[in-house]
Amino acid sequence: MTDLSLLNDRVYYLSEILDPKEFVKKHNVSLLHAHHGQLGALLLPFKEKTKLPLVTSIRGRDATLGGQPVGYLDNLKLLFDKGDHFYPVCQYLADRIISWGCPPEKVKVLYGGVDLTKYHYRAPAADGAQDILSVGRLVEKKGHDVLMKAFRKIKDRFPQATLTIIGRGELKDQLESLAAQLNLGDSFRLLNHLHKDEVRKRMANADLFCAASLEASNGDLEGIPNTLKEAMALGVPVISTYHAGIPELITHKQEGYLVEENNVEELAAGLEFMLSHKALLRDYTIAARKKVEQLFDEKKQLHLQAKYYDELLGGRACSFLNLLI
Repeated sequence: MTDLSLLNDRVYYLSEILDPKEFVKKHNVSLLHAHHGQLGALLLPFKEKTKLPLVTSIRGRDATLGGQPVGYLDNLKLLFDKGDHFYPVCQYLADRIISWGCPPEKVKVLYGGVDLTKYHYRAPAADGAQDILSVGRLVEKKGHDVLMKAFRKIKDRFPQATLTIIGRGELKDQLESLAAQLNLGDSFRLLNHLHKDEVRKRMANADLFCAASLEASNGDLEGIPNTLKEAMALGVPVISTYHAGIPELITHKQEGYLVEENNVEELAAGLEFMLSHKALLRDYTIAARKKVEQLFDEKKQLHLQAKYYDELLGGRACSFLNLLI
């Protein structure tokens, strides 16, 4: 466990609940919410024993077969049959699970939200620095290597530009080796995982935020990266890819700039466009902040989630349970 805040008396391990019926009665639990497809399948026996409604969030990798255990799709189809609601984090994932056999009437898109009390809009600077930032785990689907190669292509035209990637993961050594091969020197920094407050501070001070998301070779993909929503809420111009649910967040040349995924040449051209047309960026960021306020406000999304719960519970007060497998 890396998040020590979870070590509290409101968190329970499923394996330690010996009598599900007694447990839900004691804690007045009225609904189960699994926050990943795999967890939803694991909760089915618990649901059967307690007769409670089960809702399952679908976040990205759980809507692919890449890297999944044998029989995963069969288990997911059983979950589609037995589960009550499914909350994919974007329409792209909703369409994916419906194509796999999930009844459309059970599917309700529930976008992840941003706490707008912590992310305050500030218009981008009209000139000055050219600092590019990307934040995300160092895994294939984040496309960090594609971004680094694209950055190398524009570096000679923008000698003062910098690229910072914040994250940790299995590709750390490969990305450091790539930086050396590309001779990025001091213009590139790879920073380890930072506290969220520090990430927010660095994001607010960036001149351009990039999420070069792509479908990994094993089929792993994103829903919509939260980092893009956060940058847009802060007023930082964004560039990303036509990947998964990202076009539901960003319309090309309206709230930001989109390119084909896993395409170094297109991303390089996009970076050059954004760095060369700063007069357009204020309008992009105003539209981006408005989009986040309309569809990705955490407060609004939590109210929508509560509404979905009410639909299952007939308006009864809801107490739900966080279960760790």
